[in-house]
Amino acid sequence: MTTVQRNLDIYRTRLITLQNILGRAEAELFPDDPEKTALLTARLAPDMLPLPNQVWFTCRQAELLLGKLNSVPVKEFGVEQASFADLRALVAETIARLEAQGEPDEAFAEAETHLEIPGFPKLPISGQNYIDEWLTPNFYFHLVTAYDILRANGLALGKVDYMSHLVPMLAGAARS
Repeated sequence: MTTVQRNLDIYRTRLITLQNILGRAEAELFPDDPEKTALLTARLAPDMLPLPNQVWFTCRQAELLLGKLNSVPVKEFGVEQASFADLRALVAETIARLEAQGEPDEAFAEAETHLEIPGFPKLPISGQNYIDEWLTPNFYFHLVTAYDILRANGLALGKVDYMSHLVPMLAGAARS
């Protein structure tokens, strides 16, 4: 598997994990609140963004890579008015776009791109450094924060839920 394709697959499999834990949260948490209103405002600390932002930023990292690879603008998402169903749909749509991505241009890894952070000048950076130093750390930060918010709100999650992408490999190893 090539470098860029490997990163796309990592984002896809971890987004499947996020999709699964959001599904569990919808089924198990706040049964008297079908809209899951409490989860839409849940955050780990007062100065941190709530769950919808964490889900969106997780998806956004994958979308930023797809946008760079395909020279298309990144789809925006209305976090402020998002429902729990919208969050689940966002994750599903991002997974679908990752799965629909054809063979990526591996030249992206060596080519120069730009890191754009509001309030800072554009930073010229290699595609690989963009993935390794910006997208992937942000992807995992927001994924783990979403996981932690759900756990802090009563969803019984453990490492096996977070590392669910390993289950197919473990099943194969058990058969050997």
